[in-house]
Amino acid sequence: MEVKKGRNCYYIGEDENNYKGILQYVEEGDVIDAQHTIVKPEFGGQGLAGELVKQLVADARKENKKIKGTCSYVEKKLESSDFDDVRA
Repeated sequence: MEVKKGRNCYYIGEDENNYKGILQYVEEGDVIDAQHTIVKPEFGGQGLAGELVKQLVADARKENKKIKGTCSYVEKKLESSDFDDVRA
């Protein structure tokens, strides 16, 4: 599955308006505030949300940015010590 970067979002699907899953964020300087992760019910349980977070983390590492998980899903994922380097 291909994760694409849109305007203040990562998504899986045709475009950011016609998605299977989407992670929306706001950039605040060097901090990316991950605000919402949504997977349409018919695509649930396929790991889409996890793939979206994985791409967010990869890009944050490349850009030397931190991630704040306002979204409860992202916040929970970032609790792992694997993400100490990107957690805001």
